[in-house]
Amino acid sequence: MSDTYKKVSKKELELLSHKDCVRFALFCAEQVRDSWENIPECVAAIETVERWLKGKAAEEECKVAAYAAHDAAHDAADAAYYAAYYATYAAAYAYAAAYAAYVAAYATDGKPHLIEAQWEYYQELLHFDDIAEKLLLGSVV
Repeated sequence: MSDTYKKVSKKELELLSHKDCVRFALFCAEQVRDSWENIPECVAAIETVERWLKGKAAEEECKVAAYAAHDAAHDAADAAYYAAYYATYAAAYAYAAAYAAYVAAYATDGKPHLIEAQWEYYQELLHFDDIAEKLLLGSVV
């Protein structure tokens, strides 16, 4: 496991698929929910990302939701904004995911357990195929 205080980097996020990076940014945004949960545009951005992950929202909807969240609340909205933003920009997904993680990590100063939770979720995303195979087939001894 990585150092508790070290944030997941852009380079590490580049190992994930685009959708897994979106999932990671969403996870990070959820960690700082209290900073945006009372801002309707931010809630709408997160809901749009969740629909996009299920194939029920278009990239353009994510873009509109991202900009609305950003315009509504600036700093408080950044986690929600970046989760929605990089759902629309595959070429920049690692940067946006890293920034979403940074925003969440910045808001978690003094709370290393939240950074550790980011690492645990990142590892689950990175190794999902191996984990699923072990669960479905059982460990071969």
